[in-house]
Amino acid sequence: MFPLEKFTIHTSLAPDLVCEKLLQVVEPRKTFRWHRRDSDKPYEGEIGEHSFEIIRIINYRNSFLPVLKGRISPEGMGSKIEVEMSLHPFVFVFMLVWLGMVGQIAVLFLITSIASGQFEAAALIPVGMFMFGCLLPLIGFKPEAARSKQFLEQLLESTSQ
Repeated sequence: MFPLEKFTIHTSLAPDLVCEKLLQVVEPRKTFRWHRRDSDKPYEGEIGEHSFEIIRIINYRNSFLPVLKGRISPEGMGSKIEVEMSLHPFVFVFMLVWLGMVGQIAVLFLITSIASGQFEAAALIPVGMFMFGCLLPLIGFKPEAARSKQFLEQLLESTSQ
């Protein structure tokens, strides 16, 4: 139900060159970022010897921006990069709690309407809120995930699966 995407990138670049390319486009994470103009790099995060965790730097608000976690491993003369894109853990937990509460209210309203034998349009409000809450993460996540995937593929001149 919640956005999660996994893909693998195969590149002819050695693992150390993959890390080097990533370091060229990723700056260290900042606690507070006032403007995107603070950086000339499109991503922030951490790059390790065999892994990374990055997020795109944007100049607008999107709580559903994907967090990219990757593992870099040698593969023949090149590298294999396994990437997982997911919501930030705080956003994930918040959405679970919020959808749980709204979902319970929606079910209670519908049960009450059915039990009373009278349909009230007000019972559809929590149902609509629940559906909107389910769609919102997808609307904020999917386009950004596609943009990040394309960026990584171009950066590493690769093929993905």
